[in-house]
Amino acid sequence: MFQAKDIASLTLSIAALAFSAFSFWLNYRNNSRNATLGRKPVLVFEYDGGLGWILRNVGNGPAMNVIVAQRLKTGEWLNPVRIPPLGKDGQMALEWLDHVNTTGLGATYVDSEDVAYTSTCREDLSRVELGIRFGPWPDEQIGRHWANPRCIT
Repeated sequence: MFQAKDIASLTLSIAALAFSAFSFWLNYRNNSRNATLGRKPVLVFEYDGGLGWILRNVGNGPAMNVIVAQRLKTGEWLNPVRIPPLGKDGQMALEWLDHVNTTGLGATYVDSEDVAYTSTCREDLSRVELGIRFGPWPDEQIGRHWANPRCIT
């Protein structure tokens, strides 16, 4: 039979193993989160009274394959326009949007590990979500920022 000393030793060993496993999991989770935050782009829409709408990357990594679109009050997304990548602290004036204030705005993009994100702005509320939340459109329906995208419907 087991003696009290054996049971105490076994209990202490199990507790040490459980603590080690928990510590490993916690370190792994924190390291994964830090790696993600280290490369994650965060795009925000800012309004400038002189320029109009600006898309700014306030995150830590580049935003690639960026598509900007407008959202009607019905929830329909339209006028998709592809823009160049935005590096950390990069920005781009969204000249084709001018001073529009009747629609919401959104951008879909990926980070350097091809993880997708969506940033939206509507009624001065901004969100950044994991994944693509609107679109996709066929490539021929996506305007280019340099090709007078105001003509796109």
